[in-house]
Amino acid sequence: MKQGYIEERGENRYLVRWRVKDAATGKNRQISKTVEGDYSRALVFLADKLNNPEPAAEVRERTFGDYAKTEWARYTAQHWKASTAVTQGSFVKKHIVPHFETMLLSKVKPCDVEGFHAAMERKGLGPRTRRLLHSILTKMFAYACDDLELIQKNPVKKGLAPKADKVEKPALREDQLVELFKAVPAKLKGFYMTLALTGVRTGEALGLKWSDVDFASREIHVRRAIYRGKETTPKTTDSIRCRPMAPELYQSLLNHRTMATYRKPEDYVFASSTGRPLNPDLLREALQTALKGMGITFDQARADGLHLLRHSSGSIVYRSTGGDVKQTQHWLGHATSRVTLDTYTHLANDQEQKTAAQLEQAIFARPETGAVTN
Repeated sequence: MKQGYIEERGENRYLVRWRVKDAATGKNRQISKTVEGDYSRALVFLADKLNNPEPAAEVRERTFGDYAKTEWARYTAQHWKASTAVTQGSFVKKHIVPHFETMLLSKVKPCDVEGFHAAMERKGLGPRTRRLLHSILTKMFAYACDDLELIQKNPVKKGLAPKADKVEKPALREDQLVELFKAVPAKLKGFYMTLALTGVRTGEALGLKWSDVDFASREIHVRRAIYRGKETTPKTTDSIRCRPMAPELYQSLLNHRTMATYRKPEDYVFASSTGRPLNPDLLREALQTALKGMGITFDQARADGLHLLRHSSGSIVYRSTGGDVKQTQHWLGHATSRVTLDTYTHLANDQEQKTAAQLEQAIFARPETGAVTN
């Protein structure tokens, strides 16, 4: 960059960079500024800075710890959901800040990020956890670079993310689900059927109120979720959705309403004796007891949790639609198709094998006999 540089950063948004002489050191230092407007406006802005240079004021170097306690703390308070603040926030406090705290924010390099991952591996953190840490770290530096312009480059590179083997999550077959609905306590059957036949998350099911259940239209409206006993918004904007009630679910929820103590529109569908949402730990234990009675066990830890029913729902939808990623994404309320693909990679591989077999049959089969030629 001899004089200046303009980089597009979105619609009608440009990052302009130029060099000025530092008043403290006498050396040239690069300055960055985001300009709102079209490209011509960015050009005029850059020309003005080059033709009317001003010595840059001395800037105190910021440490990563300072940034985490101020700007990043304000960002998370405004943008993170309560559940995210608890889970990812604990990773920031426990792992990320202690490692980078005393480093100058502008001096952190990709090699420092690589050193961070090496340190986390020595601490015994698994690849999946370290990938999550990498994702959080990426956002922290991206916010400092692209939004606040506290630093010039993001030192967190995609290629530095730890590689994690994709683990196939177990799912129940259709016949196993039918057997499960008979094995669980009758008063909880509606809850488990809701998870399996709508694909909603546990917190979303617990957040359902009778006003969300439209028996006339046979639809369920997902509008809120329960996290640690408190109402919150669903996980993503795509999670606010409507789910049709299949006949079996429709009848099950009608029966559940007949047995329910709390039936007003503002009451929770799956309520405890106090009217509050049911305890997910008790629901998990009841599910595990039913699975054990059916002789179903899994090698993976915590595979018999409530998420098993949502994953089973997604797996069945994926297979029944011939591997339609977009339809499965919509059904589960995933924010992106990437999440769906990562979750159902094993099913995608199965679908490709079927496609390959169909292709072979189409090419080599004799039309009159159906036999395969050699």
